[in-house]
Amino acid sequence: MIQDLKAGERYQGILLITDWKEATFRNKPGSYLILTCQDCTGSIGGKVWEMTAQMSHWLQEFDVFEMKGQVNEFRGNLELSIDSLQPVPEDKIELTELLQASPESAGELEKRLKTLVQEVEDPYLNLLIKHILEDPKIGKAYRSCPAARKIHQAYLRGLWEHSVEVAELAASLASHYPEVDRDLTITGALLHDLGKISEYEYARGIDVTTEGRLLGHIVLGIQMVTREIDMILGFPVELKTKLMHILASHHGRYEWQSPKRPKIMEALLVHYADAMEAELWQFKHAKGAYSDSEWSPYLPSMERYLYLK
Repeated sequence: MIQDLKAGERYQGILLITDWKEATFRNKPGSYLILTCQDCTGSIGGKVWEMTAQMSHWLQEFDVFEMKGQVNEFRGNLELSIDSLQPVPEDKIELTELLQASPESAGELEKRLKTLVQEVEDPYLNLLIKHILEDPKIGKAYRSCPAARKIHQAYLRGLWEHSVEVAELAASLASHYPEVDRDLTITGALLHDLGKISEYEYARGIDVTTEGRLLGHIVLGIQMVTREIDMILGFPVELKTKLMHILASHHGRYEWQSPKRPKIMEALLVHYADAMEAELWQFKHAKGAYSDSEWSPYLPSMERYLYLK
């Protein structure tokens, strides 16, 4: 596994190539390959100094390869100097060994999710959540989809983890305001990113689908929740409108691709809980990734350095 690699040792194993490009030598004719590789424990850069036309062809079609090479240290980071790579047949690929997953176990996330659902007393909202989360296709995707492509919880079960965290935060905030509809807040928090199950594909690395590029997860989520609501007889129109508003406004600002800004208290709570959870996750991740440092590197997603001590 990548996390166990040490400089100077030989490597042979199966890795997922998440990014690659061809570069030209500065001091001699010819090209080499620069790769980004990963398994379920982390990622590592790699270079193929003696590339072939066959390799370029393979990289157009495949992304999981068996590799052999040397582990080197370059500018303080480990990287692979790859001697050979060979595409791995589909039936030999074990995705759980290649894709990172939430550190939270599925059992613990399910327990927390059920607790939140049980707290929703409104019969229509409770039924809606169960319709969605107990649907074989939607429920499975909700529990496996990443929360993002890069910035936060970009791993299997990331959406599940993020949604539960946001709902717990929003529920706690709602308890301080008697005027807030707590049931609506929890429901909106659990479903605010539902559209990501159609926005992302993650059979290999995480990528954006055509639907995701053209519509985005907010529109996709509104469509999905609307379809489910329309199957529930007598679902109150005003309740539906408020829930749709939470989904439409959870990014908070127009410049953050939010169709609407929060105009009800429940939407405001979900927006801030969502933003808080995503940014605090980045703090926690930086503390773990750079535990020996006083400061993180500059993080473009947060537009700042983070103090880690």
